[in-house]
Amino acid sequence: MTFTLSELADRAEIEDALHAYAQAQDQDKWQLFDRVFSGDSVIELKGLPVPPLNAEAMRGFLQDFNRTRVTGQHLITNTLIELNGDEARSVSEVFHLTLQTTEQEGVLKRSRGGSLYADAWSRTEDGWRITHRVVTQKHLDESEVEYSPELLQTISAGAGIDWFTVDLKNGGLA
Repeated sequence: MTFTLSELADRAEIEDALHAYAQAQDQDKWQLFDRVFSGDSVIELKGLPVPPLNAEAMRGFLQDFNRTRVTGQHLITNTLIELNGDEARSVSEVFHLTLQTTEQEGVLKRSRGGSLYADAWSRTEDGWRITHRVVTQKHLDESEVEYSPELLQTISAGAGIDWFTVDLKNGGLA
């Protein structure tokens, strides 16, 4: 299959929006969330006891979850994209790892899981936006793990930094 330059640009923009979604929640950079969903989008979280959400409700759902979260990673990969004019579909595999506080000092709840994101996209005047997302959980493993105060300090120091503006030559965490 050969892609035109326009198709390559569309695919890159869609992948960038997928990564913006992950970075929004993993780095608490919620302004990135605005680059992902259309105003009338619908997000379905299969297997969770929540109704379909719009983009703002999804943002609130994730922000509430993040209140007890120390850190997280959502690695979006194996994305297939099908373009059809100003519409597109994508299917992505997702590995997610989160660490949340518990009532015990130095003990965190670790959640490791995999999901599938099935997305419908529309080209808007602001770029490609998800109009409908279905999230399907593929597996989930949760356990409590101990972390040393030094490691927790390192994790906390890196969280929330705007890595595009720090001086990386001087370590970025100074």
